[in-house]
Amino acid sequence: MLDRRLDAFGLKPEALAGILDLSFRAVFARPASRFDDPTGYYSLSAPDVGAVLILLERLGFAVDPEPLCARLRPELSKASHLTWQEIDVLFHEKSAQRTAPLTLSTETHDWRGMNTKRLKTPEGYRIEYVCGDDGSPLWLTAKSPRYRPRPEPKLTTCTLCGMSYVKGLPSDDREHRSTHRRRLAVIEPKPNRQFRDAMDKDALRAPWVDERSAKWKRDLVYRRAFAFKRELGYDFVQWSLDATHDPEAVGFLFSDDNGRVVGASVFRPQEGEMRPWRLAWIWIAPGHRRAGHLDRHWEQFRQRFGEFDIEPPVSTAMQAFLRKRGLAHLLLASALPEGTG
Repeated sequence: MLDRRLDAFGLKPEALAGILDLSFRAVFARPASRFDDPTGYYSLSAPDVGAVLILLERLGFAVDPEPLCARLRPELSKASHLTWQEIDVLFHEKSAQRTAPLTLSTETHDWRGMNTKRLKTPEGYRIEYVCGDDGSPLWLTAKSPRYRPRPEPKLTTCTLCGMSYVKGLPSDDREHRSTHRRRLAVIEPKPNRQFRDAMDKDALRAPWVDERSAKWKRDLVYRRAFAFKRELGYDFVQWSLDATHDPEAVGFLFSDDNGRVVGASVFRPQEGEMRPWRLAWIWIAPGHRRAGHLDRHWEQFRQRFGEFDIEPPVSTAMQAFLRKRGLAHLLLASALPEGTG
């Protein structure tokens, strides 16, 4: 009905379905009783019919599968699992006339010579047909009018967020965009309205994070703990989103006057030591280092924890900071790369 050439050359629905490995199944009118003898017939499911129409479209026939695909799409969008045919139907609207070249070939092995014919359909499909000297068909290739070759996927490491992913693979590209946004929000922070509001209400308590703190504050520490882990190559993140896993740890969030959370540190208690607390780690975003954030809050740390130990290894910047304050006796290990500790 959509393209009279299908009738003119006697193409059968069964043959077209066979190309896609689809099979007709017996379907019956719903009986009133299990013991009724219903009347049935052989049929393709609606998504399978959509897949056949998409195949004809890809071969250059004047067929528009979209009206059927549009009717099926709402239900397919809700499904958790799909067949290949249903996937084609679901994404047809965006992929129509953009799919990769399609080639159909025969199983002829005994042929001589080769003749190639090329044509362009009114819809813009470019067809290449190859047959033997005796006219026996060998293969046919149809190229969609709006198809553009995608670059070959290749393993790439983002210089900003550090994620390794296969560029050109849609699932990896989506994961990279998501990860990139999350990590860049830590490396190049923007003003955080929640944190700024908390600072406006109580500037003394707002930066502190403990087992009673809101989840969003624990998440701010966690993201910076993750950046600390990645930068220094540690095996695990030294902070937990679940306070019950590390209930005695106390975090602190460094911020600037615009409400940007530029870093974090964590303190933990220790037993059997002269000093009951230790500074477990501190991380400041690269663009905000050497801006005096630790210096401004050092006395606040001393008031809460007394004289505390510094957990090794200790960075070069931290060593210089401690010596400047006359606390060289707290140095317990050799230096690490500048800016972290």
